[in-house]
Amino acid sequence: MEISALTSFITPFLPFLLKLDRDATEAATETATEAATDNAVSKFGDAAWQKAQAVWTALKPRVDEKETLKEAVTDVAHDPEDEDYQAALRVQLKKLLASDTALTAQLTKILQSANSNNWPTTQITQTVTGNQNQTIGQLSGGQVFGNVTGSIIISGSGNSVTSTSANATPAPLHTTQPAVPKVPASSVKTILVLAANPKGTNPLRLGEEVREIQEGLDRSKYRDRFRIEQRWAVTPKDIRRALLDCNPQIVHFSGHGVGVAKFDESSTSGRDIGFVSERTTEPEGLLFEDEIGHSKLVSTEAIARLFSLFSDEIECVVLNACYSATQAEAITQHIPFVVGMKQAIGDRAAIAFTLGFYDALLAGRSVAFAYQLGCNAIELQGIPEHLTPVLKRK
Repeated sequence: MEISALTSFITPFLPFLLKLDRDATEAATETATEAATDNAVSKFGDAAWQKAQAVWTALKPRVDEKETLKEAVTDVAHDPEDEDYQAALRVQLKKLLASDTALTAQLTKILQSANSNNWPTTQITQTVTGNQNQTIGQLSGGQVFGNVTGSIIISGSGNSVTSTSANATPAPLHTTQPAVPKVPASSVKTILVLAANPKGTNPLRLGEEVREIQEGLDRSKYRDRFRIEQRWAVTPKDIRRALLDCNPQIVHFSGHGVGVAKFDESSTSGRDIGFVSERTTEPEGLLFEDEIGHSKLVSTEAIARLFSLFSDEIECVVLNACYSATQAEAITQHIPFVVGMKQAIGDRAAIAFTLGFYDALLAGRSVAFAYQLGCNAIELQGIPEHLTPVLKRK
């Protein structure tokens, strides 16, 4: 989940949500409560208000448990436009969600779900200074909240604008149909993270690895260009559905791989279910989970054919599992860039590679550069496994 997106969404609602909480505590009259709700609906729209209430219902019990988070929420509710207060809230939400995957999944589901009335709504929260900036473009059936200096032009009907003008006179609102060029489709890229650690296999620090990716996104100046989707304990069915539902451009798998190890290869890795053999007839593939959490081996041929069906969408695949170079070679017949591991790789090295790779990618660098930085991150940690990752190109 993008912490910045969650913070931006909930911030303008907090004054109203906390007022309703106070009214409930103080046993306010039903009329007063209804008035507060009506004010919120009038300002934000019913669909957005319902979604905000759902988010707050999920968050509030944890907010009440943590004094620092409660203080950050109270500060933002007092002054929603204060950037320092918003930054403090982002930090506290980040800590909370990093330790509560169930809550993260619940909030993600709420924020991604369509509103109950299926109204086509869009919420945009921005702070803009200047009178010659095109910041939104074309919007239909949406709502705009923020501080705006200058003119506001909204094309279409059914739109509402709630703004605070820096001038004594409110900025003019034009709802005519000017010749505004159509805004191109969203350029936001989706990173789909798939994780599996089946029962009976070595426990991996997958949570730490995924957290490194999320933290890299949160600190990136290009964080608005990416979003992260997570799927845990994935089965083959989950992978197929995640590819269909998320339409990712980058797919990252973290887990175990099965392959053939050489006699002289170190066996200290945590990400392999290796066969120590000189033969090449042993089974190879990636380990996912079955319906009861046990290991499910997916062959190289099957995983390659799956990715071939999404070759028009996916740009890069990272297989952060041992002996995955074989799968990477097969997938690269269909996908431009694929990273795999040519032998066993330890947990520390795998996490270091992830950190370096996504620090670069989320900073706007190329996949090739990100791969090199990931390998160097392993080397900088003093881990002698920096040659294990390999980059395959179509």
